[in-house]
Amino acid sequence: MAKDKGSLPMKTLLGAALAVSAAVLIVSQAPAADPVKVSLSAIGRPPIFSNTYVDVAEAMGYWKSAGADVTVRWFQRGSDTGKAVLTGDVQIGTTSSQAAINLIASGAPVVAIAGMNAQDWVVATDDPAVKGCADLKGKTVAADGINNARYLYIGAAVATCGLKIGDMKLIDLANAPLVKASIAGQIHIAVFHIDELAQVEFKTGKKWHNIDVPPAIKKNLHYLMLIASKKAIAENREGVVRFLEGWIKAVELMGSNKPADKEQFAKIAANASQIDPKVALAAIDSYHAINYWENNNGLDKNQIMAQLNELVQIGSVKPEQKPTYEKIVDTSLYDEAAKRLKK
Repeated sequence: MAKDKGSLPMKTLLGAALAVSAAVLIVSQAPAADPVKVSLSAIGRPPIFSNTYVDVAEAMGYWKSAGADVTVRWFQRGSDTGKAVLTGDVQIGTTSSQAAINLIASGAPVVAIAGMNAQDWVVATDDPAVKGCADLKGKTVAADGINNARYLYIGAAVATCGLKIGDMKLIDLANAPLVKASIAGQIHIAVFHIDELAQVEFKTGKKWHNIDVPPAIKKNLHYLMLIASKKAIAENREGVVRFLEGWIKAVELMGSNKPADKEQFAKIAANASQIDPKVALAAIDSYHAINYWENNNGLDKNQIMAQLNELVQIGSVKPEQKPTYEKIVDTSLYDEAAKRLKK
């Protein structure tokens, strides 16, 4: 067969085809777009265990792989993280459900985009005279500030045994300061997070007594919400969705019962909270027992509306300002993030 003088040799054509294929492969593997900046507020440092998702997402590269460039501002109280969203200092905030609902009921342009349903509050004491709920009458209890999550929880808890908030002396102490004061022997009754009590018991070497609270109390309260400003959603929806991709992956790891996942999480949490890895692992087992990290959006309608009704009953939310569930939450961003991860 005669060679066409106008054509290229087969070897040259093959090389060109391979080069094009390689170029296409590189493009298909590259990120869809440059990282999108997202700002977040969370509770710490050190973080409470519900907020260790930040450390997990960063350590495991979940946000990076989703194409989100997340910057974090830390506050000691959930009410402050919520305010940071309202003022525009951050786009997303991790806050107590009570603080979030209060903001939304007051007309603040924010919505919950994800959350956590399960309460982890524990009313515990090292005072041998306090054996049950009724024994809290006249006692000093560390329960955070007025209308904060711990304050509302202890109020609901003691109501089951006929007591009121005014029957106790409540002091404003929470998070890291509460742990330090309890270890130092300055606090003898408190509303703890599970991991906080685990740290206190580890450091003091003694077991605190948990005061029984009816299971129905936890079903009528909602724990935590990730809120975003409507402005952030309108202007940076892509960034918020990518953030939630990382959140979902972090929650999946934290809720995993696989030994390797638990060890990985305990290592990250221990480093973030500056606690012994054994304490972190024990706390994780306790959290798993209450299904703390659920594989869903964490915005159970029944619990949220029950929490809202509780806020109305205590006068924190006026009846005429009571928002609908649809006004409180926007699940569309979580749904989009979950859909992307399934692909």
